Amino acid sequence: MSSSPSPSRLVPQLLVALLQRRRFDATLRPSPTFRGLSPSSIAAALAAIPRLLLPSSPRRLCPQRPFPSPSSAPTRRLAAALTLAFLSWSHSHAANPRLPVPRLAEPTLRATALALARARALPALFRLLRDHSHLVSTAALTDVIRALGEEGLPRQALAAFHRARQLRCSPDAQCHNTLLAALCRNGWFRDARFVLDQMERPGARCGPDSYTYTVLISWYCRIGVETGCRKAARRRIYEAGRLFRRMGEKGLEPDVVTYNCLINGLCKTYRVERAHEVFDEMLRKGCTPNRVTYNSFVRYYSVVNEVDKAVKWMREMVVKGHGGPTSSTYTPIIHSLCESRRISEARQFIIEMAGRGHLPREHTYKLVKDAIEEAQEEALPAELCRSIDDGIKERFQKDPGATQFFVLYTLVSCTWTVIRLNMHAWREYLV
Repeated sequence: MSSSPSPSRLVPQLLVALLQRRRFDATLRPSPTFRGLSPSSIAAALAAIPRLLLPSSPRRLCPQRPFPSPSSAPTRRLAAALTLAFLSWSHSHAANPRLPVPRLAEPTLRATALALARARALPALFRLLRDHSHLVSTAALTDVIRALGEEGLPRQALAAFHRARQLRCSPDAQCHNTLLAALCRNGWFRDARFVLDQMERPGARCGPDSYTYTVLISWYCRIGVETGCRKAARRRIYEAGRLFRRMGEKGLEPDVVTYNCLINGLCKTYRVERAHEVFDEMLRKGCTPNRVTYNSFVRYYSVVNEVDKAVKWMREMVVKGHGGPTSSTYTPIIHSLCESRRISEARQFIIEMAGRGHLPREHTYKLVKDAIEEAQEEALPAELCRSIDDGIKERFQKDPGATQFFVLYTLVSCTWTVIRLNMHAWREYLV
C-alpha cells in the first residue's frame, strides 16, 4: 500500500466534510500504512481542489471570445476556504507525532497560489506570496499570471508581474510572453504594446523572441476576427501585419504557427489576396505549411461559396504531403455543398470522411441526411449510419472526467443556500 493518501480519494472527502461543516482532527490517528503527508501529496491535493470545484469551460461548438466560465461567487469562496483550510491543517495539525511537521515547499506554494488565483481570492493570494517570498520562483509567478489572465483579471496579472522584484524573482522570456497573452486575451492591447516596447529597449534584461511576436499576432488576429465592426477588425489585422514585418526587421524568423495565425486572420477578414502573398512567402522561405494552413483557405472558399477551390486546396494538401484532411477540413466543404444544392457531392464527401476514420459532427450529419431526404437522393448506407450514430452517442457518453465533474458541480450548485448561510464558518480563512 502507498504511504501517502491518493488525492483522488482525499479531495472529495475533504469537500464533503467542509460542506457538512465537520472539523478536522487536531492530530491524525496512528496508522501502520500512513507515514505522514508528503509535499507532493499535499500539492496534488491542493491542485485537485480547483479542478473539481472550478472546472474549465465546457467545449464549445463554435469559437467564442475566451472569457472565463461564469462560476458563482459562493463556489469560488468555498474553493478558497477549502484550499487554505487544508493547507493550514496539513502543515500545522496533521503531522505524525513521531515525525517532524512538514515545511511549506515550492510545489505546495505553487499549487496553493494557483488554487487561490482560480478562486479569485486576491487578498489571500498576494498575502501568501508576500509572506513566503523566499519560496516564490519565476515559474510559480508565471503560472499565477497565466491563471489570472484566464480568469479575466488582467489588472491583477499585471500587478503580480510588477511585484516580481518584491518577491525576489527575475522574470524571463516565458514570464513576459505569458503576461502578454494574459493582457491580449482580455483586450488590453495598449498595455501589451507597452510591455513589448519595454522589452525592445536597448539594454533590456529580457528581449523579445519569435514566440513573443507570435503571441501578439495570434491575439490580434483572434480578437480582430471576433470583432463585430469590420473597420475595427481590419485595424487589428493591420496591427498584426505590422508586428509581422517588425519581427523580420528584428532578425527573427517566423515559424509555421506565426504564418498560420496571420493567414487565418487574413482569410477570416476576406483579405485572401494578402493571405496568398503570405503563403507564397512562407514557401519561399522554406517553411513547410501544415493542415492548419490549408484549412484556413478551405474555410474561406467554402464561406464565399467557391467550394471547387476549397476542394482543390484540400486535394493539394494531400498530394504535397502537408497533412491529411480531418473533420475540420470536410465540415465547411460539406456545408457549402449543401447550401449550393450539390447533395450528391456532399453525400460522397461524408462517406469519404467516415472512410478516413473521422466522425462528422451531429449537426453536419443531420444536415446531410435532411438534404438527401428533401432532394430524394440515394440515402447513406445503413451500416455507415449506424456507425456514425454509435460514434456520436459514444462521443457524449465517454467524456473524460465528465461524470465526476457533473456530480460534484451538482452537489455544490444544489447546496448554494447552505454555503451562503454557513459562510461565516470559513470567513476566517479569507480575511
